[in-house]
Amino acid sequence: MHGSPQQQAALERLQDMFRVTNQHLETLIRGYDQELKAGLAVKEQRETVPRSSDLKMIPSFVAGYPTGFEKGTYLALEISGVDIYVCQVKLKGEGGKLAINQYQYKIPDNLTAGDDIRILIDYVADCIIDFQRRVGIGQQEVYAMAISLGFAIEQTRLDRGVIVALEHGFDFPNAIGCDIVDLFHQRFETKGLAVKIVAIANDAVCTLLAHAYQHPSTRIGIVHSAGTNCAYYERVANMSNFLAHHPDVSPASDMIINTEWCNFGSRYLPMTEFDHRVDNESNNRGIHYFEKISTGMYLGEIVRQVLVSLVDQQVLSFDIDANGDECLLRTPYHFDTSYMYVCEADNDMENLEDTQVVLEEMCKVGETSLADREIVKKVCEMVGHRAAILLGASIASIVKYMVDSGIGFAITGDVYEDYPSFHPRVCETLKALIADDVAAKISVGIVKHSRIVGAAIVAMMAEKMDQPQDVDML
Repeated sequence: MHGSPQQQAALERLQDMFRVTNQHLETLIRGYDQELKAGLAVKEQRETVPRSSDLKMIPSFVAGYPTGFEKGTYLALEISGVDIYVCQVKLKGEGGKLAINQYQYKIPDNLTAGDDIRILIDYVADCIIDFQRRVGIGQQEVYAMAISLGFAIEQTRLDRGVIVALEHGFDFPNAIGCDIVDLFHQRFETKGLAVKIVAIANDAVCTLLAHAYQHPSTRIGIVHSAGTNCAYYERVANMSNFLAHHPDVSPASDMIINTEWCNFGSRYLPMTEFDHRVDNESNNRGIHYFEKISTGMYLGEIVRQVLVSLVDQQVLSFDIDANGDECLLRTPYHFDTSYMYVCEADNDMENLEDTQVVLEEMCKVGETSLADREIVKKVCEMVGHRAAILLGASIASIVKYMVDSGIGFAITGDVYEDYPSFHPRVCETLKALIADDVAAKISVGIVKHSRIVGAAIVAMMAEKMDQPQDVDML
């Protein structure tokens, strides 16, 4: 409203760059269909897509559906960064009723690295012992537990997985190649802990099952926060690569698949010069494209790259180099995605005071004009809107692939829950891309405590299923 012709023209160019067209959406949906099928197929069946799929399509080994009437007490363990969460979930049945006890523990700095990962596992076991004491769990009964870990694990069975990499600052050379469940059980036995790990659980799988226990029609689980992932139910008959190694599994059964859609490729996504810049300057260049243009880890950095470009073009009036090291806008990742929430929600159109606080106090760019603040607000809207559209189109792609009738899906994550207008934008995209009769039957649920509660549901599901045989997956 208060911008000069130069500023108006710059915004129009940006709007063109970040606009998601119908052709973009058609390409994305077609790409998901190809990648889903390629990821499930054995190599001999990939004539149409001879390369490997961008989607990892990892079998979860969780088959069947919760009904909401199962009963029992189950434990769950989550290691997320340096946080440990231990949870007891009492399933009451009665249409999905449950009760939760949960405690959080911090991993000390001196236990994040060393020669022997058993020092970390011992500490985790001590946390579980402390938790059981707090909630009054005795050692007379062995409790089933599922674990959800922030390590890269090659899972070969529901209760079997080999550590292939440690992340988030952990460094134990002797951990690589070890079976994580065996490690835990060895230390549990040493400490006399009456716990049996019956399942390893992925975050998106946990989100799906946490919602499905209370809403049995749920077929898709989505995590959209600092990162993103999607899990859904697939007919085993379509999983030819899995069946090649598991001929004893019924093709008529349904199993949850972890897509790892964070890596969905640039060949299908409408990427700008700013997206490529973020990718080139990242520590994981050339992968995780969908994650880099839609999640909390990167959205603020895309905005920062745009704003720096506008400053260099003198479209914005402030000089971010005038204050020397004090200005933080040239600092990578300083413009946090949460700043976008503030700017988009700033409805004080006369002054945009909240946006002013973000720029002048949080980023220390110096004095800003109202036109500057309007442009920054608009840039946040463009980047955030595109992210929501791409997430909505990705969900629509999975729905189109899966069903001809209604389903429910569950979503968790800070970006989805906290970002203003993100949910309505996603739903608007879904409605535009899916047939009316199908869209009318879709329900969306936002899940709290999804990962840890869902892990306990996985432990319950493990007791309902026959364990698959241990094999090496290709």
